[in-house]
Formats: sequence, structure tokens, C-alpha cells
Amino acid sequence: MWAMLAVSIQMLSGPNVWVVTNEGTFESAQACEAALSEAVPRTLSEDLRLAWEAGELKYVCLKVRGTEPAPN
Repeated sequence: MWAMLAVSIQMLSGPNVWVVTNEGTFESAQACEAALSEAVPRTLSEDLRLAWEAGELKYVCLKVRGTEPAPN
């Protein structure tokens, strides 16, 4: 399963990452990337669009890890 995330990093407060929940999850990386290219920048608010155009905000697809613990 794949999810779309928004990522920004502020110098003093560090990373800010959130799942774009209104897009849901995807069965493959290709499906997530297709939804990403369809939604961005068309669905962004003016502030988010300006941040995206300036390179201050990125949208990425990330594979969702299962519930089993990660190996050490």
C-alpha cells in the first residue's frame, strides 16, 4: 500500500510531514504517482501552491509499512 505525503522543512522547527488523507491510499507506486501528478498543483490552496512553486513544499509517495515490528 502507498500513501501521498507532503513534506517541508523549516530551519528552526525541523521537518513538517503530513499524509494527504483526502487522496486515500494506493495499491502501487505508479497509481500514487499518477494521483500525485493529477492533484498537484491543481488542488492546492494559494499558499500551498506558492510554497510548491518555490520548492519549499514537496509531495512524495511513500510505501506504507506493515504492522509487524522492524528488524533491529
